[in-house]
Amino acid sequence: MRRSTWILTGFAALLLVLAAVARFAVLPAVHQVPDDVNENPQYEGTATILNQQALASGDLANAFLVDVPVLMDRHIKVTATDGDTAVFSDSRVLLGPDGQELTSSEEHWAVDRVSLEARPAPEGVDASPHEGLVIGFPLEPEKHDYRWWDHTTGTEVDAVYTGTEKRDGRTVYGYTIHAEGPMADSGELPQALPRDAVGGILASVPGSTVDPATLPEMVPLSYAATTDLVLWIDSGTGTIMDGSHGQNIMATTQDGTALFPIADVRVTATDETKENQADTAKEISLALTLLGVVAPLSLIGIALLLLALAAWGVRKRRTQPPATPDEPTTPQPESVTTA
Repeated sequence: MRRSTWILTGFAALLLVLAAVARFAVLPAVHQVPDDVNENPQYEGTATILNQQALASGDLANAFLVDVPVLMDRHIKVTATDGDTAVFSDSRVLLGPDGQELTSSEEHWAVDRVSLEARPAPEGVDASPHEGLVIGFPLEPEKHDYRWWDHTTGTEVDAVYTGTEKRDGRTVYGYTIHAEGPMADSGELPQALPRDAVGGILASVPGSTVDPATLPEMVPLSYAATTDLVLWIDSGTGTIMDGSHGQNIMATTQDGTALFPIADVRVTATDETKENQADTAKEISLALTLLGVVAPLSLIGIALLLLALAAWGVRKRRTQPPATPDEPTTPQPESVTTA
């Protein structure tokens, strides 16, 4: 075999190895939650909120902000990674009219970088314990129910698969989530209020049937929460393409009698957020296609072409007739000149 054939075969083998590396090593390493996630989805809608400032000042006539327009400003950021684990910061600020901050919260979650299931937090990093999904869906979601962590009640519930639709040319899967129960952590809310204060608040609650006279002089409070989510997840990347969020937090007596709402929030993703999420899904999908399909197939195609050229060269040499050796020439006697 000639040197050129060896070179062509060697290059072809190298390209086949590179195709396998791109598909089975580089792609899995890239197809995971990156360490620079920094997203700012926003949701708009209405809310009825207990006005904590009015309550603190004794202005019970203005104890509630009722059906005010609100914007939920959410900031999702990866703050740490360790191998297959990513730690997310998930902060939410509910803004009322004129940008007034009504409520705020921040949680930290440690999740698997592909399945987004719960994982132990890296050493030295704080994250809230949980089970199931909490910040998003797997990068390759499937058409079935998942388990979801509702951090308000501290319970694991079903994220129920509801069907498939098209959004912005992308195939998306729908899931609904419903959770209800006592609040897991109500430490920042009043744990008790004077009966007169509770009576003043109840007077501004439409349809309230609670008689303040039946309450103790100091009313111990408990809190119950109901959460409803509707999420549409891109089938190829796990990106949340669209969603709505509803949550009601109700102050109750210790025996469970409902008194008054602390917050009743109903919001949906803004058009800008939906457009940004669709663009993100398309960019991720294109990158995965180039790396996982186009690049390996291109390398394999070039490798096959090189192997075909090498085989053609070998075949050509085999079909050529052997070279005929040159016939020996008979030396002619030198002529003798006589005087």
